[in-house]
Amino acid sequence: RTGVTRVKNVVSDYWLEALRDGCILAQDEAGPYAEYLNRPTDAGIFFTDLEMGRRLPLFAAFSLYGPAAAIAGTVMGSNSARYLYDQLFVKEKGVSTITPWHQDGGYWRVKGNQIASVFVPLDPVQADDGLQFVSGSHTWPLHNPQHFADGTPYHGTSLPEMPDVSNMAEKRQVQLATFALEPGDVLVFSARTAHGGPGNWGRALSTRWVGDDARFWDRPGEGAVPTIDVNLKDGEPMAANP
Repeated sequence: RTGVTRVKNVVSDYWLEALRDGCILAQDEAGPYAEYLNRPTDAGIFFTDLEMGRRLPLFAAFSLYGPAAAIAGTVMGSNSARYLYDQLFVKEKGVSTITPWHQDGGYWRVKGNQIASVFVPLDPVQADDGLQFVSGSHTWPLHNPQHFADGTPYHGTSLPEMPDVSNMAEKRQVQLATFALEPGDVLVFSARTAHGGPGNWGRALSTRWVGDDARFWDRPGEGAVPTIDVNLKDGEPMAANP
């Protein structure tokens, strides 16, 4: 009904400790898409990188053997859950950068109703420090994404501009959902669910999953994911790519 749900106590201490070590490793061996998004005067860092599972065995193991695939498949109502990619976020206390309002699906060349993110916090998160989600926005059309680093919109996507969610929330035109989280909990949300906000949640890994109805979307303009040629034509099932 809201486009996001909390699932409690589903990630073991073993995986949590491994992924905390992975946060250090990912920064030491940052990939080509890594960015530091905090301002120079901030007291903390805002680091993000993606596709660690392609180069760092620890992250590959979590996606293959951890609980995220089963959780995503269950929440999506899909018989299958295929790994799309992973993305690490380290957003510490003292960061002034606001996470822009966005829908994950706007960044991807994938379409379907069974596409979800499983957000795995590695630190306790108070509700006021977490991501904010626009309740019911999973029913919205996809909107044009923006680059986190400088706020510029993606070019040539033909997608409409994201509405001013902060203004809508102030006018009570939308309701925002927030969640208190403990390590071991996860958030699962649709690729269409709008989220963002000023919260600094610490360390978290987000794994992205596609279900039975997911298709390759050869849309125009910029697209962030997939980052490689998947050898699919527009509308072909993502399952057709090994």
